[in-house]
Amino acid sequence: MAHLIGFDIPVVLDIEMIRPGEGEIVAARRLFERLLPRYGRFFDAVLGDALYFEAPLFHLCRQHGKHLVAVLKDNHPALLAEAQTLLQGEPNLVRHETQDQRVIRYWDQEGFTTDAIKDSLRVLRTEEHQTQRERIARQWVTTQTTSTWFWATSIPQDLIPTRQLCQIGHQRWKIENRIFNALSQHWGLDHCFHHQPAAIVNFLLTLFIAHTLLACFQQRNLKDPYLRHGSLIGLASQILIGVAAVRAGDITWFRLGNHPPPT
Repeated sequence: MAHLIGFDIPVVLDIEMIRPGEGEIVAARRLFERLLPRYGRFFDAVLGDALYFEAPLFHLCRQHGKHLVAVLKDNHPALLAEAQTLLQGEPNLVRHETQDQRVIRYWDQEGFTTDAIKDSLRVLRTEEHQTQRERIARQWVTTQTTSTWFWATSIPQDLIPTRQLCQIGHQRWKIENRIFNALSQHWGLDHCFHHQPAAIVNFLLTLFIAHTLLACFQQRNLKDPYLRHGSLIGLASQILIGVAAVRAGDITWFRLGNHPPPT
């Protein structure tokens, strides 16, 4: 699935079904090539988890003038070990994020390569220390958590600064939270309404269109009081109730018989 990040409204551009016997990345490459003529101007880079950091997809992105940003993990042990060795000592940047009580230390360096990727790679390492206060057994408990992240990308430092690249990397999870989790829990994404492949795709695309249009209506048309207290699924429920309550005779153009509705 291709999902745009950097927007308040969740926008799914397209999906590609994984065929029998093939892996996710093969389908992703096929989806990427179909996206380019339709939506190529909408995005500058492809963002994915560690699985997406592979040479064929990297070269495919660069061939079409797009960048790749992916989590760096043990699937590239040599590059990860080199990054762990070089990205030590004093960080390039330290930021105190007061909004979510985090202290982030950044190490950012260019010039990395792999056996399969000879282009210059940029690797970003972050250490994120977060203070969390939560209610446990009727008492407030403060905990400290530390997480370390590595990202590999073709985006040079003079194009996107360190902190912004980190923010982009973390937005990878928006497709999980805003699309997969939300639509599975409240919108029937995990239910198969039909077993024909073309019908399955059409149901999914219709769901994504409805979800995006409703999110646009919620964020661009509703007043502030509802935005503060209402939810998207609550708005969808109200629309369903309104549609169910409408009688055919209440619709002006329906009373016109075979005449088309006024434009």
